[in-house]
Amino acid sequence: MVEGMAEGGDAGAPPIHLWVRRVGVYCDERRKTWLVAVEEEAGTLRARIQRVRVPLGEALRPSQLPPSQLPHMWQLSEGERYRDSNSRVWQIQHHLMIGGVEELLLRLMPGD
Repeated sequence: MVEGMAEGGDAGAPPIHLWVRRVGVYCDERRKTWLVAVEEEAGTLRARIQRVRVPLGEALRPSQLPPSQLPHMWQLSEGERYRDSNSRVWQIQHHLMIGGVEELLLRLMPGD
């Protein structure tokens, strides 16, 4: 079960796809923009993803992006998980509204 839904309020369904537009900015299937920040705690990689309205601008090709721990794309998969463009699995830690901002917190699954 996704934790924290009652704490911050129901955020509805999470995005099905998130594609990188430029460093730190992703876009979903509805053309909504999401800002992504990497967190690492005790060797576990997490991505804090918040839906924030920013100009889309021109999308960069993957070859134009600097090396990153983040994938070029996430796709909602079975259960409460995303699979990324590198075939890694990310668990949804929470998906909720915090102060009027929709937030996803993903954790990279060990061994993936």
